Amino acid sequence: MNWSKIEAFLTSGQAFIPVNIENKGDSIEFYMKDGTIEILDIPCDKFLKMLLYYFGTSISANKRRYGKLVGKTKLVPIVLSYGITLVPYFVRESIGHQTRIGWFIAKEISGFAKESSHKTIIQFMNHEVSVFHSEKFCFEQLKNARCMELCFGEIHEPHRKNWLFSTG
Repeated sequence: MNWSKIEAFLTSGQAFIPVNIENKGDSIEFYMKDGTIEILDIPCDKFLKMLLYYFGTSISANKRRYGKLVGKTKLVPIVLSYGITLVPYFVRESIGHQTRIGWFIAKEISGFAKESSHKTIIQFMNHEVSVFHSEKFCFEQLKNARCMELCFGEIHEPHRKNWLFSTG
């Protein structure tokens, strides 16, 4: 498995969303911190699974662990590591069985702008992405992501401190 795209996304990515490219099908658009948009010819769900595998977790494990915490069973944010939490939003209408969920790194979101009652623009430093949710829902997702990050820290911080002190 080629991890270079995953590491590149983790280093300088802000979001990845599914797009339908003519004659290719489902692909991904990466929104990078430097303002560029890269396209990778791989289904969004497959890239997400590779990303989760990279961190040794899965969607079902995160839903079980954190979904109950925030009272959700769908569109549950995913905590990968300290400061890396993926927040899901609907970014397009359904196309057959292709996903319509885009994933955004929570700390990279700089704001929201209401487009209509059921459409909001997510703002990054150099990008804007339109999503099919109300502004209130977008804020709730970000709040849930922060709650999950704090819970992740509570679970993992004691072990991390012990490990850091034991290495000298």
